[in-house]
Amino acid sequence: MIEWLVVAGIAALFGNRKEEPRYTSSTPSRSPTTLSRKGVDEELIDWRALWENQIDNTRWIPESTALRIVEQFPLPDRFGESPRGYWRNKRLNDLKKEFAAHNVAFLAQQKERQRDFFATVEKNPLTEEQMEGCICMDDALLIVAAAGSGKTSTMVAKAGYVLKEELAKPDQILMLAFNRDAANELDARVKDRLHDLPGHEQITARTFSAFGLSVIGQATGIKPSLAPWVEDGRAAAKVREIIDTLRDREPKFRSDWDFFRAIYGRTFSSGSQGEAALAQPRFPTADGKLVKSEQECCICNYLFHHGVNYLYEPRYEHRTATAQHRQYKPDFYYPEAGLYHEHFALDDDDEAPEAFEGYKDGVEWKRNLHAEKRTPFFETTSGEFQNGRLFDKLKAELERRGLTLEFNMNREVKGPPPVSMEQLASTFRTFQQHVKANGLTMAQLRSIGKTAAWKSDRTNRFLDLYERISNEWERELREAECIDFDDMLLEAINHIESGRYESPFTVILADEFQDSSRARVRLLKALHAKAPGQAHVCVVGDDWQGINRFAGADISAMTNFEQTFDHSTRLMLATTFRCPESICVASSAFVQANPRQIAKTVQTTNDYAKKALFAFAEDSQDAATDKLEQQLQLMFEYAESGSLAPDTVGRTMSVMLLGRYHRDKPSRLKQWQNRFGRHLDITFRTIHGSKGLEADYVMILNAAEDFLGFPSQVEDEPILQLAMPEPDPFPHAEERRLFYVALTRAKRQVRIFTTITAPSRFIVELVKAGHVELEYNGARLTPCPKCSNGLLRAHNGRNGAFEVCSGAPYCTYKRNLSDEEASSIKPSRSKAGSTKLAQPMAAGDTCPTCVTGKMAVRKGSYGSFLGCSNYPKCKTIADIG
Repeated sequence: MIEWLVVAGIAALFGNRKEEPRYTSSTPSRSPTTLSRKGVDEELIDWRALWENQIDNTRWIPESTALRIVEQFPLPDRFGESPRGYWRNKRLNDLKKEFAAHNVAFLAQQKERQRDFFATVEKNPLTEEQMEGCICMDDALLIVAAAGSGKTSTMVAKAGYVLKEELAKPDQILMLAFNRDAANELDARVKDRLHDLPGHEQITARTFSAFGLSVIGQATGIKPSLAPWVEDGRAAAKVREIIDTLRDREPKFRSDWDFFRAIYGRTFSSGSQGEAALAQPRFPTADGKLVKSEQECCICNYLFHHGVNYLYEPRYEHRTATAQHRQYKPDFYYPEAGLYHEHFALDDDDEAPEAFEGYKDGVEWKRNLHAEKRTPFFETTSGEFQNGRLFDKLKAELERRGLTLEFNMNREVKGPPPVSMEQLASTFRTFQQHVKANGLTMAQLRSIGKTAAWKSDRTNRFLDLYERISNEWERELREAECIDFDDMLLEAINHIESGRYESPFTVILADEFQDSSRARVRLLKALHAKAPGQAHVCVVGDDWQGINRFAGADISAMTNFEQTFDHSTRLMLATTFRCPESICVASSAFVQANPRQIAKTVQTTNDYAKKALFAFAEDSQDAATDKLEQQLQLMFEYAESGSLAPDTVGRTMSVMLLGRYHRDKPSRLKQWQNRFGRHLDITFRTIHGSKGLEADYVMILNAAEDFLGFPSQVEDEPILQLAMPEPDPFPHAEERRLFYVALTRAKRQVRIFTTITAPSRFIVELVKAGHVELEYNGARLTPCPKCSNGLLRAHNGRNGAFEVCSGAPYCTYKRNLSDEEASSIKPSRSKAGSTKLAQPMAAGDTCPTCVTGKMAVRKGSYGSFLGCSNYPKCKTIADIG
């Protein structure tokens, strides 16, 4: 019997007790208030007596307990005279407050009672936040964990706490991970850290896929085989193989595939270099032009790959400039046919977008102009582009006028090439994962596609290709008598939901929840619903690190957790053991610019007090690699002298080079490892591959605005949204999270390398926010006041010093510098490529550019000066001091 619950509950029902908040990690602990029963209605006492002996006040009381009580034990009939639902809702809310108060007190008690366990269960004592995550046993618990906050430690400790408190038997605990390495780590950590707890070896730690296979095997008596190309991680390669087979076997598929790849393969949502600085965005075509719209870009690519000679926006052959109109420049002109072509932003009803005020007047003016001047004129519309009629219409018109169109996607390009086979195959594989994870049929996809707001012709062509690829995939699965991951999960879910599989698990723990697909979420819900008793689901993850969308992950699994799981609680692990304070501040502010990310304030135990975030701009990627080598050389020399040392004696300092793609791996890596290996442990990883890892120093490479730069311009594929429940509309949402992951691998410093001509918008954002200074050739660059996207770069010109935006020629900002400002330019690049230092130096001084050479006296046309002894590799010069 829980006497305090009885008296506190009665007081809650009839008294004026001060309202207590729902349990949170910051709620102060307090003891339940004891009140007298005297004068309380006996019927309410009897009502509470019906259920109070079912409540164990020596344990955590889940919030759902209140709902079960009021549904199972209605109030006496006489309360029915009240407004419908009044007393039910009142007692439900009061019981929730009552149980929350108990949990607050219980939390404080358990922290103290199990302090020795929490101090020793992992290598480092658990934080207050980690202990709360272990003790809280609400129906569903989301632990939002910062990078480096000890997610795995919390999961292992929670499993140990459940065993120690006898909240479940060992074989009732299930730990799920997202890949084999993570599952093996969990299993090893359980055996290592919980070895003193009886039965710990019976805890189940598996990947979702391995668990799904076991469910199917137990439910059917036949354990299925996973397709070897899926099990070995070759699914994307298998899709590519299927595509190659279909191209060889079916001429129609080949022509449809090549057309899509050349014309529609690229998306434009991310923009291109310099585009952000434009008031009017421009899009690069395959033949090196910059055009004003996505549709015009597709038309240009169509013309280029069909061998059509055309001019973009040439001067009209007749003079049209007046007080009302500038000189007319039609969209396209075909010299061999003498044909003008306008592509109008009109729908099938000949209407322009609402925002295009006065646009129709311009359309009529152009139509009338061609009629008046009797110039051959042809028009297409956005409506025709959307519904797929445009290219057939264009081909017919050009051929009618004597032009020959021959498609060749291998023409030599001056602009962006067609999307690669690997990239496009990967997109189809990603789409397939989303389709299967959400259980969508082709009919559903086509229905969704009809209402999609983007490029319906592109969508239809994509779905046509996908259906043929998917059918071939399924045929090969049937022939091999295998299933794939997503089929396996869906089948396992069906067995659990139907009851064909009887789950023994009452405590289900899942790691890296930000990487969950809808299928994985549905699996967790099914396990929770079909548990043999009161169940507890605890998921741990960081939505800020949701970077695996390409593998089918859906970030809304975390952001919508409370809507997915009833009676859920959210806790934070906001203390990191990894990053210095300045990196925590910069990275947190950066990623939370997206309002969809779950807000948290990250604290750190890292007391590294030196400057932790650096950014360097160079004239080219090769120069940026040289700068990286100089930084490594400098670190090595400091280590040699003893002024830079690792945290642990006898250990080398770890340096992680991070690239957005494998292609960013420096060609000199092996040379650097041999040259600096005595003090520096240098490794290269893609940022995706660095997830879960850390290093003393992190170097982010190629952080430039480029198609394969950072952010990557291939990030947002709108067609994927057809198969996903909810899009993330924030610009570069996943690329921002990926940049956050890169920043938060460092225990000491992050150094970012870019080019002066195309600095990443992420760097510019950090500079504008004051989190980092971008250094170019010794000078600090500031954001452009005109476009706010470029950075100001100083030059010494014939008429004096001036500064311009790095977004030039797209941004035209230019400002002359005063003599005082000009004197502070340090250093500047000469036309010959040398580096002229602003401050004089002395002969014998160490060169500040390459840090290995010495400054020596040289003779020049205008007298003596100092030059680096490593010339011509290093071209640093300075005046003699």
